[in-house]
Amino acid sequence: MDYFTGCFTHAIDAKNRVSIPRKILDTLRTLQSADMVYVTVGLDRCLFLYTQQGFSEIGGQVESSSMGEEGNRDFQRNFYSSAEKCSVDRNGRLLLPEPLRLLVGIEDRVVFAGVGRRVELWKLEEWEARQAKSREQYDTQAKDVFR
Repeated sequence: MDYFTGCFTHAIDAKNRVSIPRKILDTLRTLQSADMVYVTVGLDRCLFLYTQQGFSEIGGQVESSSMGEEGNRDFQRNFYSSAEKCSVDRNGRLLLPEPLRLLVGIEDRVVFAGVGRRVELWKLEEWEARQAKSREQYDTQAKDVFR
C-alpha cells in the first residue's frame, strides 16, 4: 500500500483551482485515482481528501457505526452530505468546492499534508498552529501509537 506523505503549500487561483503537489499526484496515480478524488469535511478544521477506494474504506467504517447513537447519525450526516466527488484535470489541478473551502477558512493558499491513507487540506495558519501544538506532544503521542 502506498501512503500519502509530505507537506506542501500551494496557491489557489481565481477559479478556486489548486495544483496538486507532484508527490501527492504521483501517489494518486499509483493508487489509480489520478483523475478523481473525494473531498469531505475532516476533523480539527481541515478537509480530508481520499481516493475512491479510500473513501469506500472509510465509508465502511462510518456505515458500521450504530445508527442508534445520535452522535453517530450526526457524524454520518456531516461526513456524507459534505462529501464531493472532484475531478482532477489533465494538468493535475483540483477544483476545491467552495462550500468546503469556506467551511474551514481556506482562502488563497492551501496546505496539503499527506497523512497515510488520506490527504488533509488546511488553511495555512491553522496548519502552522496545529503543528506547533502537536510537535510539543510528539513523544507522548508516540507512546500511545506504539503500544
